[in-house]
Amino acid sequence: MLRFARPLINSAPLWLGLLTYLTCFVSFASAQTFELSLEDGRAAARQAALTGQFELARAFALALTDADPDDRAALVVLAAVQPQLGAPRDGRLAGARAYRLSDTDDTRYEAARLTALAAANEDRYTLSQLWLRRASVNAPDEEAFEQTQSDYRAIRNLNPWSINLGLSFAPSNNVNGGSETEFNVIDGLPFVGVLSGDAQALSGVAAAADLRLIYAISRQPDSRTSITARAYARAIWLSDDARIIAPTSTNSDFGSQTLEFGLNHRRSLGDGTLSAEALTGLSWFGGDLGANYNRASLRYGNTWSENFGGTFSGEVQQTNLDGVFPRTNLRRTLTTQLSYRTDSGNRLSGMVSFGAQTSENLNERYETITAQVSYAWADPVGPIQLSLTAGVSQTHYRDYTILLPVPDGRTDMRVFGSATAVFQDIDYAGFVPVVTLGVQDTQSNVSRFDRNEYSVSIGFRSSF
Repeated sequence: MLRFARPLINSAPLWLGLLTYLTCFVSFASAQTFELSLEDGRAAARQAALTGQFELARAFALALTDADPDDRAALVVLAAVQPQLGAPRDGRLAGARAYRLSDTDDTRYEAARLTALAAANEDRYTLSQLWLRRASVNAPDEEAFEQTQSDYRAIRNLNPWSINLGLSFAPSNNVNGGSETEFNVIDGLPFVGVLSGDAQALSGVAAAADLRLIYAISRQPDSRTSITARAYARAIWLSDDARIIAPTSTNSDFGSQTLEFGLNHRRSLGDGTLSAEALTGLSWFGGDLGANYNRASLRYGNTWSENFGGTFSGEVQQTNLDGVFPRTNLRRTLTTQLSYRTDSGNRLSGMVSFGAQTSENLNERYETITAQVSYAWADPVGPIQLSLTAGVSQTHYRDYTILLPVPDGRTDMRVFGSATAVFQDIDYAGFVPVVTLGVQDTQSNVSRFDRNEYSVSIGFRSSF
């Protein structure tokens, strides 16, 4: 029997003699009572763990925690050796307790990494990733931080679960996508309409939360099949000026939510990757269920050289809209995207997309084409990782009618751009702030759809 007495035995070499004695005569030692100082016992436990004598290390550590359940050094030893002895749960609980008892970055880093390892040995990979993020917060130097990043990626590859949470806050001059004017002028028709306040551009703040869950039900060297789920919510806070324009409107009138469930299959095909996805979803606006939809997509991506690659995709979505006039819309979209990496590592990409929608409602039938170009710098520009995007989109509603058919239909021309700055040096638990400055302007022959928007979106993204 091992017992640690609080009265100190000041002979420092004593624990070494007892360690040798216990190693050689375990059966005899188990029937005896030995008293060590707490410090000597901690040293013996750690030395036994470092030399691979896990059973002996556990015996010392358990005796120490019997004397003091908050003995951090003993808990660290248990966190290290219990997974080696087939008890990862006990190791994880000991590591978590050691973390709570730690009071420096170095000790918290040590405890968090041991707890992450124990959780991984339990096959609780998501929990292991959480503890690795905690370790990254307390990493004592850049080398330790990079090692934690590498370990996180390794655990992520083992984890069948993938969890992504996006949060953003965006002050904007047009949170509701409203018109820039209170009048509705239609080219070619002899009347003018007046828009209600809630149809005009309203300033305020938009906050969005986007949670995506992926679970791999099959993983093979050349293929992967996953089930997916997504929950999205957008909330609006109107400014005082907006409340003057639309005095009867409330924040909740412009809130929206989406819920989706899907199945995704991805496999290697030749030198590229082919992926197919099918999903079903529900959407709400202003607190009311507005639509249910089903979507199917097919995508192929390939890299033709070290610096040049592209993707080609097609998508079909059927949307069933509720309300006063229930109807079904069918949208088809084809997209091509090409990407080129320069010798310096910067990335230039371009995208062209064509879409068309059929509908039982004349005013919801359209064809649209969009072109977009982006440029991202590989090296930081000052303290930020910078990327720029610009594009143009034209949408034509050939059958658009307001009392009378609009001559030549309604045509909207939209120009948009954004600058995104990632602050890589401001890192907490592997998350870095992202600021996006966005601008878009739409001109239409139906002035109800003339609109412009300027926004600043502040969010976070994972850095590893």
